[in-house]
Amino acid sequence: MSLFRHPSFRQKVSTLRRRDTKKRIRIMGGQARALVLLAFLILLSLGRPAYAQLEATAIENLAVDLWPDYDRPAVLVLLTGTLPDATLLPATVTIPLPPGATLNAVARITSDNVMTDDVQYTQGEESLTFVTSDSRFRVEYYMPYDTEGSQHTFEFSWLAGLTVNEMDVAVQQPAAATNMQTQPIASSISANSNDGLTYHVLPVTAVPAGQPYTVQVDYTMNEPTLSVAQIDTAPANTGATPPPLEDDFNWPLLLAAAGGVLILVAVGWQVASRRQKPKRPRKTPPQRAATPTPKAGQFCHECGSPMGPEDKFCGNCGTAVKNR
Repeated sequence: MSLFRHPSFRQKVSTLRRRDTKKRIRIMGGQARALVLLAFLILLSLGRPAYAQLEATAIENLAVDLWPDYDRPAVLVLLTGTLPDATLLPATVTIPLPPGATLNAVARITSDNVMTDDVQYTQGEESLTFVTSDSRFRVEYYMPYDTEGSQHTFEFSWLAGLTVNEMDVAVQQPAAATNMQTQPIASSISANSNDGLTYHVLPVTAVPAGQPYTVQVDYTMNEPTLSVAQIDTAPANTGATPPPLEDDFNWPLLLAAAGGVLILVAVGWQVASRRQKPKRPRKTPPQRAATPTPKAGQFCHECGSPMGPEDKFCGNCGTAVKNR
């Protein structure tokens, strides 16, 4: 009989084939799981850019600071915005830019109140689009103003496709300026104790999407002096009172040190009280029983020897005791 036809040989071959089939199935199963995982990672990576492109539809608060003639003969515009809490981050924000604007900074503000300028942005002719991973952002740019003799005039315009729930506008009056007028009319005009400059604060207003909002400012400048130059020399020339110094005494540290001293004293007292051995009460020395003093008349009337109360004869001389 041929070896290939032998039943035992055929059984071994069949067993080896089954083992090889199971091994291939396991390998294919592992490859399939790896392909599924790879596909999931690819889909996840494709989904991230789409998620990052979500357009912000509102700004919760936008602080607009207008500083004309601050450090150059132009208007420095500072925009500090806060997105609503429900905004998905990172978010794409598009804000308007005036014609002729010179961009100075685009940054996000971290939770630690630190401005980071790693923001990706695109500047158009009349708009700025950027992506922020934090809910707060900062945009700075310069825009030109118009002059006619000593009169300076400029206009801040806002027209965006997103809603601003609260817009706070404050205009810094140049150090050498007089007769500053704003439209809308400022709700308060006050000097800042830190820089000595006067600020015109406009009423807070809401600006819906697609609705324009403008601020017109004009003032008189008899001398072309920038505010930053006067701020740098203000302590020497104006004698401005410096802001009050902060109290450098660290009261919390003092209280913590006092508490630590009290704890150490308490622990030391407890340890000392445990180590101190209790004093044993002194033992009263045993007192010897006093020898009974013979009563008067308990002596032998013959020889004078002492006698007990029950003795009828003297133990010394044998004389009988009288009256017994």
